[in-house]
Amino acid sequence: MEIERRIIKATWAHNGNLEPLYEVEDKEDEILVTFDLPRVSKENVAINTTENMVEVIAKMSNAVCWERWGVVQKKITFQSFRKQIRLPEPIEPEKAHALLKNGILRITLPKIRRKVLVNIE
Repeated sequence: MEIERRIIKATWAHNGNLEPLYEVEDKEDEILVTFDLPRVSKENVAINTTENMVEVIAKMSNAVCWERWGVVQKKITFQSFRKQIRLPEPIEPEKAHALLKNGILRITLPKIRRKVLVNIE
């Protein structure tokens, strides 16, 4: 069983949302997606899935402010996380389940398994 892992650094998007750190593990029967969501409670997380995509939107309990001083001063305030990920294989969205514990969101997405009957001639 080969596990594919991709870890992406947190970045900020144009609309003031942070893109969280995440990891995608492609296992034999499921895809496991893990997000790092500090300062987020379960009530403030929305997960949307389709057969080939998962999107997480999470509002922080208190905002994070980033300031840069130098030739150009910049101040940005972030109040939420948002990330949309294209999945490596189709999944069954209605069978997905998630767990948020200590700022770590784990989403288990069962893969679509199609059985085909082969006729023998």
